[in-house]
Amino acid sequence: MVFCVYSRAVRSGIFIHMRKSIGLKIFSVALVIVVLMAIASGISSWHLNTVSGETIELAEYYVPLQRQAHLAARHASAELVHLERYLSLKRAGAPAARLKLERAKLEGRAADTEKAVAEALALVERGLNHPGINIVSTNFLQLRSELPQISRAHMEMSETVRRYLNEVDRGDERLVVVYEESLARQRSKVSDEIADVTTLLDRLTADSADSAAAAEAQAKWLIWSVTAFSALVGLLLAGLITRALVRPLRELVSGTRRVQEGDLKESLTVSSNDEIGTLTESFNHMIAGLRQKEVIQNTFGKYVDPRIVKNLLENDTFAHEGEKRRMTVYFSDLQGFTSLCEQWPPERVVQFLNRYFSLMAGPIRAEHGIIDKYIGDSIMAFWGPPFVEEALHPLAACRAAVAQMHLLAQFNAELAETQGAGADGLIKMRIGICTGEVTVGNVGSENSKGYTVIGDTVNLAARLESAGKQYGTSIIISEETWLSAREGLDARELDKIRVVGKNEPVRIFEVIGLNGEANGPARELTGLFEQAIKDFRQGSIGVAKGRFEDCLRLRANDRPSRLFLERIELLERAGLPDSWDGVWTLKEK
Repeated sequence: MVFCVYSRAVRSGIFIHMRKSIGLKIFSVALVIVVLMAIASGISSWHLNTVSGETIELAEYYVPLQRQAHLAARHASAELVHLERYLSLKRAGAPAARLKLERAKLEGRAADTEKAVAEALALVERGLNHPGINIVSTNFLQLRSELPQISRAHMEMSETVRRYLNEVDRGDERLVVVYEESLARQRSKVSDEIADVTTLLDRLTADSADSAAAAEAQAKWLIWSVTAFSALVGLLLAGLITRALVRPLRELVSGTRRVQEGDLKESLTVSSNDEIGTLTESFNHMIAGLRQKEVIQNTFGKYVDPRIVKNLLENDTFAHEGEKRRMTVYFSDLQGFTSLCEQWPPERVVQFLNRYFSLMAGPIRAEHGIIDKYIGDSIMAFWGPPFVEEALHPLAACRAAVAQMHLLAQFNAELAETQGAGADGLIKMRIGICTGEVTVGNVGSENSKGYTVIGDTVNLAARLESAGKQYGTSIIISEETWLSAREGLDARELDKIRVVGKNEPVRIFEVIGLNGEANGPARELTGLFEQAIKDFRQGSIGVAKGRFEDCLRLRANDRPSRLFLERIELLERAGLPDSWDGVWTLKEK
């Protein structure tokens, strides 16, 4: 319209009218810009309010509800821990006061579970009545119906626990067995009810995050479009108007580019009180929302390795198909942890495990390993393609294990400081590492899957970790691991064994350290021990006995040498069998 009026004025030759109307033209253009900016600010604010509403849903409802669900699960588990501790104390003949205290803790945990469910239900009721946010009522109504089921299932379990303990006190073994079976079913029911609610909350959280992301994308697109149009109109104006409009718009463009590059650290300075200033404030609100979203994403990233998530998103085959691969599997376990658990309250146990896992996870991730799962105080991890080159992963796993042993000394020192005791011998860790073919892929139900490895190699790694109990060693690796990693390790051959569930014998090795870490006496012991093993396998029991005794003179506390001497003593009494091959069969897993 402005340009048509200008064209007609030029054609009619009425220059004076053009000069009189130029202010109107400028005012009209300025008015158009103001209107555009006002519309943009209003729509942007509306979209940002949508994002804010989604953020409120996440921050005030979904995330707290998830926290309450996990809290209920933790309290229910702790309740059973106190039950087991009560029974243990009962069997040990603990004083009545100690039993009464443990019983009170058990009942307290039951009350905490009910409280967590009640608080979750109150959150749901508040969400249903919250004005101005887009909570899907049907989902919250479903939560309102499912949460009481947790409470009912838990109350039934608590009542069974009470009756079970009464029968334990009375000594009626028949009813004790009946209540134990009933308690197992009810415990499973409570876990299933909590899992159903957790699954629903996970879906609601994901839906809300997706909705917020869509609203943010639409808001950015609208801001960019209107800003570009306003900049184009502003460029047609002369002098001061152009300079006044272009500068803040350039700042917005620069800020948008930083956001596109992933830089969410800085907000834009609001340099005017006009609509562009409002737009800048809206942009800053958007940045704040993106920062909060990034925090949420980083939090979820602690539960699943980011490399697995990346492959799941980018490679459909990775997400749905299993395959055979040569990988290295790692298991570790703590010795002496159970006795500490019996002495400590549940909160202290959780603090202990969190600190321990934080330390031990570092070397695994530093060597590009994948932590598969935490099982009690145990860690399962694996190395292999596509995360580590095939030729490198056996040595990478061994390097991580050696680094963990160094960190264990630091952990024991910290524990000793808090316990007021000597650091040596507080906590010991056993590690088993095996390299071989595994089946790798996503395993689980339709609603819950985990990227993991399965097969004989996994089982053997677990058996090697357990074998450390007999040999008194810290790190045991399979022959294939040793053959692939020996250029970077100092190790000694430990034995040739048959593990439970496997007929084919395997050679196993004890890792002493990285290449060059073993000192002179350690190398001398290694050579003497391996020669003794050869004599033992060839049936030269007397010669082997003398060499193992020499090993003990080099290191009095060498448990493998002492173990072989115990075997030789048995063989001397019973005699060598005709089928002697030097292979020792382990009877325990």
